[in-house]
Amino acid sequence: MASKVQVISHSEVIHLQQESGAISVIDVREVDEFQDVRSPLAINFPLSRFDPVKLAERYPRQQTIYVLCRSGRRSLQAAEILVANGFQSVFNVEGGMLEWEASGLPVARGR
Repeated sequence: MASKVQVISHSEVIHLQQESGAISVIDVREVDEFQDVRSPLAINFPLSRFDPVKLAERYPRQQTIYVLCRSGRRSLQAAEILVANGFQSVFNVEGGMLEWEASGLPVARGR
């Protein structure tokens, strides 16, 4: 069965944020990775303790969610978990933070 997870580029995420003003980006890297360098748009939900039920308490299942990690593998795994748990519009951010930072997009560092 094909995945219902959609793929989006990091530049498209920035464009959507600039158009709408608010989007939901979750970063599934571990806390230390997230604190080192992250998208200023992202909230950290580490994959090691990823809980779609807790996530649903914060985000309605019909809300569009963009999932980010270092390279795109962990975010794909988390996105598939979300889809399997009833989230209807889930995007994996292609290339993760590696491509995000390499493209010169805004980043935050430290706590």
